[in-house]
Amino acid sequence: MLFFSFYLLMPVLPFYLTDYFKVTNAHAGLVIAAYVAAAIMIRPFAAFIADSFDRKIFYFTAYFTFVIFYAGYIAASALAFFVIIRTVHGLAFGSANMASNTIVIDLLPFSRQGEGLGYFGVFNNIAMALGPVLGLLMYERFDFTVIFYSSLAAGSIGCIFALLVKAPRIEKVSHDEPLSFDRFLLLSGLPVGLNLLLLAVPYGMITTYIAMYGKHIDASSSSGIFFVLMAVGLIISRLFAGKRIDKGKIIQIIRSGIFMASFSLILLFFADKVHAHRIYFFYFTALLLGLSYGMVFPAFNVMFVNLAPHNRRATANSTYLTSWDLGIAAGIILGGKIIDMTGIASVYAFGSFFALIAGVYFMNIITDYFGRRRLR
Repeated sequence: MLFFSFYLLMPVLPFYLTDYFKVTNAHAGLVIAAYVAAAIMIRPFAAFIADSFDRKIFYFTAYFTFVIFYAGYIAASALAFFVIIRTVHGLAFGSANMASNTIVIDLLPFSRQGEGLGYFGVFNNIAMALGPVLGLLMYERFDFTVIFYSSLAAGSIGCIFALLVKAPRIEKVSHDEPLSFDRFLLLSGLPVGLNLLLLAVPYGMITTYIAMYGKHIDASSSSGIFFVLMAVGLIISRLFAGKRIDKGKIIQIIRSGIFMASFSLILLFFADKVHAHRIYFFYFTALLLGLSYGMVFPAFNVMFVNLAPHNRRATANSTYLTSWDLGIAAGIILGGKIIDMTGIASVYAFGSFFALIAGVYFMNIITDYFGRRRLR
């Protein structure tokens, strides 16, 4: 429900900002990215709190705050107020997302972390499949206020379930331990974080601008189906990739996923050039993108956890999510600028290039680095 309420708004916010506030695509990208930027800024501090104090209380408090701020979208009549609400909402999302991810790892036995994170991610992907589809359908039929109220309702249901979570007792960082930068970000995870950041740039371009791209290639009615097929691919790959990660195939899984993502993005770019059966080409690319990113999500998460001691799990998750969100924010901002300068199709050519760089970096740097620095 956390991600469903998030994805319900994601594909329609560019339309809301350009239609209601009359901003350019580049400025819309900046406003949307403020949410991600806020999540990035708060996560290191949220990780410090989650590693040092009661994780369940922190999780519920962050989730409750996240839900309350949906009301701010309804009240925002000026762009400046909307930006403030969007930014504070990102602070709550970053905290709740990090805490939930960490509690999941607390619940999982080490031998099944990849599989467990895969199953956990399936529910995020179901939200990704349903949220954008319903959001775009509502955009065609209702006022934006209805979409904001729907996100508020979905988040409220999730908040009830958050209250019911039974988090286990875990080893906490001692309050006597000296305060250091490693309490906020996992320093040993930063090289891996750069790799993940590069791969997240095109993902930010996909999730934010794919509805506009669908409209550009006369497939606007297919944009919702694109998200569904991408989510199907994510779910399928998560279900088989997790077990292979637990069998020690983490390097192979990430390598395959990165290069498949690069290939899929260049195919998405060519959807603008294909005239016959364009919609089916569009659909096929969505499925491939889902398969590729579904492989790398749980694998990178396990990689970060294996680089951290047990009492730094929240810090490891914070570094993982911060790296991902930095790439998402960069993709949103860069995508808006590319659209204004060269057209929307070029966004995905640039995205393919970023994924290719991520693959080369992984093969030449991270494979050896992880082998030397892993703790488990």
